[in-house]
Formats: sequence, C-alpha cells, structure tokens
Amino acid sequence: MIACVAFDFDGTLVDSNQVKVQSFYKIVEEYDPSGCTVTEVLQRCSQKDRYGITRELAREFKAKGLIPPPTSTEILGLQWAETYTATCETAIVRCQEVPGASGILTWLLNEGIPLYLNSKTPTNALNRLVTLRNLTHYFSGIYGAPASKLENLLHIQELTQAKPDEMLFVGDSEDDLEAAGKFGCHFAGVILGENSRFRLIPSLHVKSLDNLRGIVQNLQENGNAPTQNH
Repeated sequence: MIACVAFDFDGTLVDSNQVKVQSFYKIVEEYDPSGCTVTEVLQRCSQKDRYGITRELAREFKAKGLIPPPTSTEILGLQWAETYTATCETAIVRCQEVPGASGILTWLLNEGIPLYLNSKTPTNALNRLVTLRNLTHYFSGIYGAPASKLENLLHIQELTQAKPDEMLFVGDSEDDLEAAGKFGCHFAGVILGENSRFRLIPSLHVKSLDNLRGIVQNLQENGNAPTQNH
C-alpha cells in the first residue's frame, strides 16, 4: 500500500527548471555578459543550493577583479541569493504546470493519500511559491532547504509513521532518485520531453503525471509497479 506521496517541485509539478537556471545568468549579467563564468560555476557547483552558487559566483568575479577587493563575497553572495529568489518567484508563478500535475494531485487527495512537498528550494520561498500558485490545499506538509531531501523524507516518515515501502517519492532529478534510494522508498521519475536529468532512466517513470495514477494503483494493489515506459 501507499500511505503518502512526496513530490519534488521544480520540474516535477511546475515546468520551471530552465527558468531557475536562466535566473542565475540574469542576476549577474553586468559582471558576466557572455555567461561563461555562470556556466562554469553551475557545472562545478551543481549540487550546491542557491546560496552556495551565488557565493561561488561572487568569489569568481572578485578573483577576476570585477568586484572591489574590500567587498565581502559572503555578503554579496547573500544579496545575490535574495535577488535570485525574487527573480525566480516572479518567473515561476507564470510557468506552466507539468502535464497532469493538477489532475494527479486532485486524484491522490480524493483517494485520501496525504501529499507532501520535498524540494531543494528554501522552505520559506517554497511556501510562498505554493501559495502564489494556489497549491497549498493539496499538501499536508511543505519541506525544503536547508534540510536535505533525505532528511525531509525522514521527517515525513516520522509525521506519518509510514514505513519506507509505504511511501512514494516523485521527482525529476538524480538527487531525488538518490534520496529515495538511501531512504528506501518507492521512486517514480518525471521526464519532460527528451530532457532527462537522470544518468539512467528509473524503472518507474512517467512523461505525463496523468500516468502516475497507474503506478500508484499498482503499488496499492500489489506492492510493486509496472516497469514499462509511461
């Protein structure tokens, strides 16, 4: 059976991954018109959160003499992270949902299955985005950074008293899959178009969230799910 379902947010419920990437280029455009430094930092720091990335950008620009020596890279990085958050918020509110998102959330809620958000976005910013997109009523809990996705899954388990094999995590990236693997719960990958963010395609995956219903139903009935593409 499935006692609860946790969803990642960006790229899983909202088609916002590209918007988030482009926002890094936008906030430091005056220092890096070509975008080369941003590209290098994003590749090198792909596992860091927005604060880690903006601090690294500040260090890079200071090392290149683009920022005055007395400037604190920590303070500047924090300021850029706040600007990044505001820039993303404006853009993400306007993003399209991932196909089938509203439908599957409504169906799961009607089935009496508690839903949670588990994201790398800072919790305060995530709560605001969910509110602005009128999604709050779907979720029993909304959890983001600074806790890791694994820590959030453990917290959800503590709240629900569900066993790991009674939980499903739905996400679109390798770190989602890794968190589910370490925790021991079921995982379903979301793949938009041809832009997979997985090194290897997960055995359970969907290209539209409409198809997640079949995975949940199979888990409810059999404790497993079909491995074919959806």
